[in-house]
Amino acid sequence: MAAVADAPRTRCGYIPSELIKSFEKVLVESGTVATGKALHFATDMVCSGAFSILIPAIWNHAIIHVGLASPRIIVYLKKRLAEIDEMMKKLPDETLYATEEFQIRVGELILVLRDAPTRSVVPWPKVGAETHNEGWLKAAASATESAVVRKVWRPEGDTPVLRTAGSELCKAITDGSTEKALFWVKWLFEEEGRIKKDVKGASLTTVDRGGKKASGTGGFIINLYAEIYKELAAKQLVRMHEEFQALMNTWRTPDAGLGSAKKYILVLMTQILCEVPRWKVPAAPSLIKDPVAMSRAIREVPKFFREVLAYDPVRVSILKGFKVKAEKAKKVETVNQMDAFDRALEAYFARM
Repeated sequence: MAAVADAPRTRCGYIPSELIKSFEKVLVESGTVATGKALHFATDMVCSGAFSILIPAIWNHAIIHVGLASPRIIVYLKKRLAEIDEMMKKLPDETLYATEEFQIRVGELILVLRDAPTRSVVPWPKVGAETHNEGWLKAAASATESAVVRKVWRPEGDTPVLRTAGSELCKAITDGSTEKALFWVKWLFEEEGRIKKDVKGASLTTVDRGGKKASGTGGFIINLYAEIYKELAAKQLVRMHEEFQALMNTWRTPDAGLGSAKKYILVLMTQILCEVPRWKVPAAPSLIKDPVAMSRAIREVPKFFREVLAYDPVRVSILKGFKVKAEKAKKVETVNQMDAFDRALEAYFARM
């Protein structure tokens, strides 16, 4: 009890970890009360000098809960978060919090997240350990090599495994099978992790596809996806150019605070390639349902800041406590079915 009592608190007196949980909860709830709570929680965290703690929850909601319902959310987030970051660098904290332009930027961000249509991202499929045994790929593969694979696969540095699995991935996308496509994406990352573990320095590819951030198995898949998108766009089967490019950029250079949501970027890209060509209108749905209502709501944002700023500034930074907590949580991380895949993806991003 003493530890809780002594824990750093936000400006309004909340324990930061509990505030984040409450914020994540109200983001997915409907109604004006939930909107008010989301604005209050976000405002308190921001005015307590801990906006960075909110960012993983914001990305998580955008990618996992909005996702294909409006991929435009990714373009919006990258722009808005960059603007807020620039403002935070220019002004002293208390001056910044009292600046209406800053208040509107933060408030609009939360309101757009709340207003965006939702569609939960599809889960990664299971990939059995037996699929990584010698000979399995040869027996399971049936797809013929596509023109897309021939453009991307490089004999001087890519293994035949990439060509075979890449062909299967292309076929799954052509068939519109998101689950099969994701199976092959996950299989490739796990296979890469397996051979690296077995043989130090081994890899499915040694091709430099535009520098460290664009290389490796992830670079091969992204280049494959880029070519597939070009073919679909040429046929007018998909019109999400800016959204798809934003996802590619986010994969290659993850934004600060992207957190665990980063491994679902490829899921969203896969969904776009598999599902959007079958839509009646293959373009990104509107991000804001009612612009007039949104404008009204934004005008109320400064009130939330005034309420929070009426409290004294925090005396002890809550950022340090979060860092320590995150490090402890990492030490007791449990192993699950996704562990090998997670490690492969984490290793990929760590090389950036």
